Amino acid sequence: MNAWLRIVAAAAIAVMLAGCAGPKYETLDGRIPPIAQGNGRIYFYQPQPTNISSAQQKLRVNNEVVGRNKPGSFFFVDRPAGSYVVTNLYWTGDGVSFMLDPGQTRYVRIMAESLGSTGTVGKLSMQLVDPAELAENEMRALRYWGAATPEQVRGM
Repeated sequence: MNAWLRIVAAAAIAVMLAGCAGPKYETLDGRIPPIAQGNGRIYFYQPQPTNISSAQQKLRVNNEVVGRNKPGSFFFVDRPAGSYVVTNLYWTGDGVSFMLDPGQTRYVRIMAESLGSTGTVGKLSMQLVDPAELAENEMRALRYWGAATPEQVRGM
């Protein structure tokens, strides 16, 4: 009986985790809302595999927490045109600075640096990715993670 309960519990956990995984970037065509006039969009994505033991760190845009990194996932935020600095919560990574024009989309690739053979992850590094086609290609198989701000994909 005890083994049966473990199997049921494992199945329940698997179902819950599957429900947390959002759709892939390549399948969201037409579901991501358009950018409002005067705003630009910033995508955050971590193309590393989901089996990396990455601690999720809070990400900031001009000192405002907008979400967390997650291996194999992406999210976006929309902001008014202007100058932006993206860092993690504690400024332990290098971060990136850039201008965001109205209607423009910028892409920030997040990579977690491994600390040796333990699999422990150290600081995050961030790179502004250009051209957009390179970032979109890297994001194709990544899953939507959502932001900590109002920007969301409808139905997610």
